[in-house]
Amino acid sequence: SHGQHHTTTGIYFRDIPLGNMKSLENVSLSHNKLSGSIPAELGNLDNLRYLYLTLNQLSGPIPAELGKLRNLQRLILNANQLSGPIPAELGNLDNLEQLMISLNRLSGTIPNELGNLNNLRKLYLDFNELSGTIPREIGNLTNLEGLTLSYNQLSGPIPPELGQLNNLEDLELVYNQLSGSIPKELGQLNNLEDLELVYNQLSGSIPKELGQLNNLTILFLYDNLLSGQIPAEMGDLDSIYIMNISSNQLSGPIPAELGNLDTLSSLNLSYNILTGNIPPELGEMDNLRHLALAFNRLSGSIPPELGDLNLHTLDIFNNQLSGTIPIELGNLKSLNRFWVQSNRLSGKIPSSLKVTKSFRFCNNRLTGSIPDHLRAVATDFGGDMDNITSCYEGMFSDDEGSVHEFSIEQVAEWGITQGCADGRFCPAKTVTRAQMAAFLYRAVAHLYGAPEPAGAVGLSDVGADDWYQTYAQWAVANNVMRAPDGNFRPQAAVTRADMAEMLVAAFDHLSASPEFQGLFSDVAGFSDAAIRAMEGIYEARVATGCEAAPLRYCPADEVTRAQMASFLTRVIVLDVVSQPLREIR
Repeated sequence: SHGQHHTTTGIYFRDIPLGNMKSLENVSLSHNKLSGSIPAELGNLDNLRYLYLTLNQLSGPIPAELGKLRNLQRLILNANQLSGPIPAELGNLDNLEQLMISLNRLSGTIPNELGNLNNLRKLYLDFNELSGTIPREIGNLTNLEGLTLSYNQLSGPIPPELGQLNNLEDLELVYNQLSGSIPKELGQLNNLEDLELVYNQLSGSIPKELGQLNNLTILFLYDNLLSGQIPAEMGDLDSIYIMNISSNQLSGPIPAELGNLDTLSSLNLSYNILTGNIPPELGEMDNLRHLALAFNRLSGSIPPELGDLNLHTLDIFNNQLSGTIPIELGNLKSLNRFWVQSNRLSGKIPSSLKVTKSFRFCNNRLTGSIPDHLRAVATDFGGDMDNITSCYEGMFSDDEGSVHEFSIEQVAEWGITQGCADGRFCPAKTVTRAQMAAFLYRAVAHLYGAPEPAGAVGLSDVGADDWYQTYAQWAVANNVMRAPDGNFRPQAAVTRADMAEMLVAAFDHLSASPEFQGLFSDVAGFSDAAIRAMEGIYEARVATGCEAAPLRYCPADEVTRAQMASFLTRVIVLDVVSQPLREIR
């Protein structure tokens, strides 16, 4: 019977009678509780056109016999527990239009034979454990509209042959270990709407040819190793809606041509080494809602033209901006967040300025008082609201002039620590494991809300009356910190290697490097997990090496309280700066 649909309730696939169903064209068994392996006998259903097995509990390999289904048009196996390699025999499916086997446990390489699927329109292999390189033969799939290989362990370069995929609309290669440069040939993909290459190790410059992608709406290149200047041609992206190229090593000025992007809603260039002024032309971007330029080396004044926009968030903190806050920013009626702290701004805060949720302005040289309507949202301020020079002086007497001063003031404002005693922070003191458990707990609470109470964990050296008992229990119960044989060692010092592992374990938006990359010259003898954690937080710009040439991490060095403040501030800012983009998505 054509189009037959089977509904099951927790049985093995092998128990479904398929032997007498040679005429079947559609087997749709998604969203059931099927377990066991996929029967090889499915390969005998000569007339089968659609095979849907999504969201079951199927395990084992994909049978090579499925390669005999020459009439098959859709093979949808998403969200199971399938393992083993992708059979090369699937390359025989001449009529296949959709191959979707995401969210499984497939390993091995992507077969070159998939390049034979001339009718394929969608190829989704994301969220598996695939390794090796992206086959150049994928470039033969000229009918392909969607290619998603994200969240695997793929390495090597992006094949320039992908530039031959004239019908491609969606290219997602997120969270792999891809290296080399972005092929300029991708600029030939005239139908491309979504280009996502984030969380890789791509280097070199951004090809100016990407500016030819007139249908592109989403461009995500963040968290790579890209360098050089932002091409002026990026201002030619007529349809762009979101552009995030943050957390790279881009330098030089922000191109004034970006002001031509009339459709852009969110622009994130944070965490680079951009210099020069903020172009006043950005004030011509009529649809811009989120602008993030934080953690660069931008100088000059804040352009009053930004007041012509309808911004919801404006993050320009940690730069070298000077002059006054323009009164024209008072025209921003929908401004929820304005973070301008850690610059060189002077003068008074304009009474016209309106911010509804969070206004951060400390570590500038501003004077006067906080306007009454901003007092409730001045979220990084702990001084005299009628004399905001106290904000610049900071909360502690012993961190002035420290390169960690901004971070120290931030963690205090966030309630992660209140210093050591009598208005001092004791920045040079070593962080103990007991203190670190408390700092991490409070930082997690600041980002995600108070953690759930930990279950009972037997710690022989942590008493019920110890101030850190709750924090130690939470850290061990959630695998943030280890306690071999129930020994927490509360007074032991935290090393830089320890810190890396703790941060990766504690925060959802941090991860270890998928495999050892050999970034540091001084990590021999440390565990694979520790090395990958160190590399992960280095690539996320949470930690820097202790020496550049050769690159060293100093894993055995003890972490000071000042260093702890910088680690945690970078972790939290890294999460917060990306929030508007996640909300849009």
